[in-house]
Amino acid sequence: MMLRDAAVAIATAFLQISSTATVADDTDSGTNDNGLWVSQSSEGQPSDPRGQDSSEGHSPDAPLADPVGQAACAGASPVAGEIVAFTFCPATQQYASPVLTTGLIRRAFAELPLPAGELVVQPPDGLTLVNFDTNFYTTSTRPIARTVTLLGQQVTLEATPATFHWDFDDGRSLSTDEPGAPYPRLDVTHNYLRTGTYRPSLSTTYTGRFRVGGGAWRQIPGTVTIDGTGRALRAIEAEPKLVGY
Repeated sequence: MMLRDAAVAIATAFLQISSTATVADDTDSGTNDNGLWVSQSSEGQPSDPRGQDSSEGHSPDAPLADPVGQAACAGASPVAGEIVAFTFCPATQQYASPVLTTGLIRRAFAELPLPAGELVVQPPDGLTLVNFDTNFYTTSTRPIARTVTLLGQQVTLEATPATFHWDFDDGRSLSTDEPGAPYPRLDVTHNYLRTGTYRPSLSTTYTGRFRVGGGAWRQIPGTVTIDGTGRALRAIEAEPKLVGY
């Protein structure tokens, strides 16, 4: 009891000396099996004991960061406050390792240098006919795997093309979950109604999954869309020619 009372007194004195806030604080402190803890919040700015940005959108079952990283006792439960720098841990316990969060995984996935899909147009050579089934497809369909290091751990990220958005540059567009196919299959086609020069383009939306080391694969929430550049295409009218009779 004497050690616990002394710890509370130290924490209270520490907050009184170091506090520079100009708004009203609501402070509580005490000790538990994990050591000394202090809970402090300011009006309109509640503290987050996990140190996470609330905009990350963590789900309840997502892995959460250890509240103080390697300074926390292994197996310690998060408390409604912050563990101060001079936590007391039993000598028999080891320090916990930092924990990967869903937010870190999503950020790493969003920052992957994923390629834009390769757009193929048929007929070739940038020329098609008005009121003709112009064929579109992409050859960029395979999953892409990259390995990154997060918090000292090897994490494999895999991105798979899942949705294809075709912009025909004449005010019309189409989204499909199929990549199209070369002639004679005509899975994704478009008819240009007027002559002119167009720049159709393809945007690819990737879904992702990840695994830590050789662990099980887990789905990454959200998607990443990569916009491709347009390709020059000229639509002309067919001119009938007499070649023989």
